[in-house]
Amino acid sequence: MVKIRYDYLKKLQKYGMNLTPVEPDKKPELKNGKWFYGWTLRELAKKERIGVWHKGGFYDIDFDDEKYNCHKFMSLFPETYTTGKLIIDTEGNANPFSTHLIYNSGTETPPTYESYPNNVKGKGEKKIELLTNKQTWILGDDRVVIKDVPPSRYDPSIVSQYVKMTYAFAELLEHWPEAGKGLRDEAHMRLAGALAHTNIITNIKEEFVGRLCELTGDREVKNRVNHIRYQEKQLI
Repeated sequence: MVKIRYDYLKKLQKYGMNLTPVEPDKKPELKNGKWFYGWTLRELAKKERIGVWHKGGFYDIDFDDEKYNCHKFMSLFPETYTTGKLIIDTEGNANPFSTHLIYNSGTETPPTYESYPNNVKGKGEKKIELLTNKQTWILGDDRVVIKDVPPSRYDPSIVSQYVKMTYAFAELLEHWPEAGKGLRDEAHMRLAGALAHTNIITNIKEEFVGRLCELTGDREVKNRVNHIRYQEKQLI
């Protein structure tokens, strides 16, 4: 068991995080049969697993796509406190892999929970979630901190746009046409036309189209990205 450092827990509290011990089943440890929000540093330092409550405005983007297509768009999200897991590769090496982005809405009211796809119930079926109602396990066992910065303060309505686009583009990535025969030209025109009818911020659309080009080996990045503003102007 790796001991969780007292001084690091104190640092997380300075970030404004309300910490809780976490049970092996990933649920918060109860005190007197109830969820408890006032654990002391001494109590926390004796525990094996630590989570941060979605309380006081904190929320978490959970990347849980088993095909890892959603993860390929994680770099587009605003930088923030990032955690993940240690993944053992074929040679037996433990490599950190990002799975959670934790933000602070700056308010006491937690944002609305979101899950994509939104018509499934099984944990393994959900590809990306905006979590608001419990806690996120961040330390202990195979959990690791990937980017240790204070959780960025972002309006959840903005981050929610990144979540929606990530799910949509992860699905597109699976079915995107191969290069040649003009199929990509038509696909990008149709994509830009569809995005023009959404309320997604323009620069977010452009970032995702650019990333799609990068992932599919498309060299016409500038042309593809320019389609976004062109199609938006057609609706004015």
